[in-house]
Amino acid sequence: MTLRVTSFRTANVRTASFAAILLVFAAAVADAQPNCEAVPRGPERTDCYLALSQLYRAQSNLAADRALAQSDAAWYRALTGTNPPKQKPRRRR
Repeated sequence: MTLRVTSFRTANVRTASFAAILLVFAAAVADAQPNCEAVPRGPERTDCYLALSQLYRAQSNLAADRALAQSDAAWYRALTGTNPPKQKPRRRR
């Protein structure tokens, strides 16, 4: 019986270690930013910077839209005293 508990604990430690490694790896991949300086000079580097510019613009627009939605919701709550109605998800055709 003790052998079973020990092997169960070992399996839990291995599983936890594996999960921790996966989390660290996933965070590193999600945090990775392209390095345009590593690309040789020329059209490829220009394309890299243009792509980064579009990415950052999209992130900025998304943040601005979220802030506007929060502001609108705050105004709605201030005026009506209730939360704004939730939008129904749009279905694609």
